[in-house]
Amino acid sequence: MSETLDQYCKNTLSTISYRQCCKVPQFLPDSVIELCRKRPLPPVRPDVPMPIPENCIAECALNVTRVLIDYQFRVEQARKVLLARTANDPDWAKTIGVAIDKCYRMTVLNAFHLQDVALNRISSQCLPSSIHFLECTFGMAYRDCPDKYRTAWDDKCHALVRAFNSCNFFFDKKLGF
Repeated sequence: MSETLDQYCKNTLSTISYRQCCKVPQFLPDSVIELCRKRPLPPVRPDVPMPIPENCIAECALNVTRVLIDYQFRVEQARKVLLARTANDPDWAKTIGVAIDKCYRMTVLNAFHLQDVALNRISSQCLPSSIHFLECTFGMAYRDCPDKYRTAWDDKCHALVRAFNSCNFFFDKKLGF
């Protein structure tokens, strides 16, 4: 019997450290992540699904860094915030810049979550586009890790890239996010 996606994600993300394959910069400051982890979930009516905590952390992080202002995504601010973490390295700047552009188009401009809100399948609080943007950008930058930052690139690393493309991971404390 083959493993489910949840089992695959848990097994892969718990057995391989992402630092084993690539020395990718941390995308958000620890202070932002900790502040957002401490914030309570927004209140919702009893007949509405509860928001997903990771979605709320991501939305908070993008609000704190001013990438999101009044629910408006500011792609140039996202570029400024994420590229500030690269110590002006041109290889990371190019890799992350490409990922930001692609992920912005895929996860923010072409978001389809509003129908799920209308049908009461997901909470209207903490929409998933923020976490999807962060996970997409990190996963794509990791996949395209510049050669000088690759510490290994074997089957385990390829499995990790597949997990980053398929699993929710960005605010998993076990991973160091």
